[in-house]
Amino acid sequence: MQTYEKLTLYNKFYGLTKYNYRMVKNFSKEYKFTLGGDICALSWACLDLVIETNALPNNNKYSKIISLSNDFDRLKLRIRIAQEIKLISVSQFSHIQENYLTEIGSMIGGWMKWAETNRERFHVV
Repeated sequence: MQTYEKLTLYNKFYGLTKYNYRMVKNFSKEYKFTLGGDICALSWACLDLVIETNALPNNNKYSKIISLSNDFDRLKLRIRIAQEIKLISVSQFSHIQENYLTEIGSMIGGWMKWAETNRERFHVV
């Protein structure tokens, strides 16, 4: 098994996943296992996709990065809804945004641009 601790994107998702579990444990019972469960499951899905994508040859990464981007968008939406319905505070949301979401989004975007270049270079459709 490869070591992923050196991957910045992996570390950001790992930290976000831990933070999400601590956050969701304080959700009311009404939302803990629905919205909270979705948030934790999507965090894991994103972390798993980072690992899977990194293990692929460079010319095969594009579709997995697209999947990662889509799951990340769904995760961000659920976190925003949690804040809007007051399951998390504005300061918690700001913390997540500043320490995780913005940087993760930039990294995924950069990885996607890199993968597009590789697709063109290897003529992958």
